[in-house]
Amino acid sequence: MKDLTKIVTASLPSTMHIAGINIARSSGSTYWLLRQSSQWLTLRLATHPHWLRGVRQLQVVLPASSARHDSITMLTKALASPAAAKNTYTFTAIDTALANMLLWTASRKLVFMLRLTPEMATTHKMTPFCLQQDFAPLPLFLGDRNNSNDLLLPVHDAKLQQSLIDFYSANLLFTQFSSHQLVKLLPTAQWLQTILTTVPTNPAWPLTLATTFGTELLDVIHRARM
Repeated sequence: MKDLTKIVTASLPSTMHIAGINIARSSGSTYWLLRQSSQWLTLRLATHPHWLRGVRQLQVVLPASSARHDSITMLTKALASPAAAKNTYTFTAIDTALANMLLWTASRKLVFMLRLTPEMATTHKMTPFCLQQDFAPLPLFLGDRNNSNDLLLPVHDAKLQQSLIDFYSANLLFTQFSSHQLVKLLPTAQWLQTILTTVPTNPAWPLTLATTFGTELLDVIHRARM
């Protein structure tokens, strides 16, 4: 991992730096949160393409036998490409409120979940799916992270669901598959906490969420805590 970190560091533009690293140990993929002023970029390095199409990430497939110099050349070119600029994002006030909410609910063992179709549950990570087309229509729930049988509340909010998908698209949420065809959307806590230190604090984030998504979201969170 140290060698890979050195390769990424050597490939970055002078104004960009590594703000976070996330390793998907099951697949061997690594995810890098890169910061350039107020802009962020999620870099995915792997030896294989992502199983989801349409993610908001700069994806670079590095051959397992790639030499250090070749890897740096490939990464440097990718980071200067239109794809890098296209996948760069900034954190808005709504994003800040959403990040605070995700960390707050996670600290209380509450997470959002999607219920996969039988086909997706059977073939996930073996068959490519489109993040927007295949995940956006799925039923959304807020439930107990450790036991969805104890608590699983439906959340009917397409706008919130799209925001969660956008977070997942940039690896600000990661997935954990469970029984009952449910996939948990868990916050990449270190990344979110890092980003939150760079933006104005918003102690009134529940009000921002209510204004943006309506009060049903807060009602569901309140019921989940009862």
